[in-house]
Amino acid sequence: MAVRMFVVVIAALVIVGTGFTYHLASSVVGARSNFDEQVMKWVEERTTITQVDSIDEYRGKQSYAVVLGKNKVGTPVVAWLTDKTAAFDRMDRAVPRKNVETAVLKSFPDATITHIVPGLENEKRFWEVTVKDKDGRFRYVHYDLFSGALLASYVLSPTF
Repeated sequence: MAVRMFVVVIAALVIVGTGFTYHLASSVVGARSNFDEQVMKWVEERTTITQVDSIDEYRGKQSYAVVLGKNKVGTPVVAWLTDKTAAFDRMDRAVPRKNVETAVLKSFPDATITHIVPGLENEKRFWEVTVKDKDGRFRYVHYDLFSGALLASYVLSPTF
C-alpha cells in the first residue's frame, strides 16, 4: 500500500512538473514571438529596411531592439529601435563582426563568446561582446563599431 501511494505521488509530481515546464517554455516562446512581431511592425513603419537578417536586443542604459538587414538599395544597415525612437547606421562602414570575434578570442583565448550585438549609448555606436571566461565569469567588451578600437571591458562580479 505504501509503495502504491509513493508511486502515485511521484507520478502526480512528474505530471505537475511537466505541465509547469511546458507552460514556462510556451510563455517564453510566445513572448519572443510577440517581441519579433512588434519589431517587424516598427521596421515597416519607421525604417527603409526591406530585408531583415536578424532581430536582437541591446540592454544598456536604454534597451533597444537591434535589427540588422539591408535597405531598399541593398546596403547593409543596422537600426536601434524602441517604441518611441529609431536610430540607423550603415554596416558596410562598420568593422565586420568576424573581425570583432577574432579580436576577442585573441585577447581572451580561453573564453567563449556568448553574445555579440551592435550597441548604442549616448549616440556612441559599438560592438558589445559578452564573453564567458575560463573561470565562469562574464565579461562585457565594447569595440567601436567603425574603428574597432577597444572602448571598455568589464567583468560582472558574481553575487553568491
